[in-house]
Amino acid sequence: MKRSTIYAVYHPPANGLPYLAIVIAPDGTATARPFDTAQEAAAFNKQMAAAGHPGKANH
Repeated sequence: MKRSTIYAVYHPPANGLPYLAIVIAPDGTATARPFDTAQEAAAFNKQMAAAGHPGKANH
């Protein structure tokens, strides 16, 4: 079975904590990046998916 990269946005569990853009690569490597809003995190994950390199993006 071929595994694919997973992109997710986690909402903060408490006020004052960031949203997290999470990327889980097929090899199990996970990366997370904090954002102020869910929209920013989702936009980052969309950029990551378009780049084709899980965990790496040019800003």
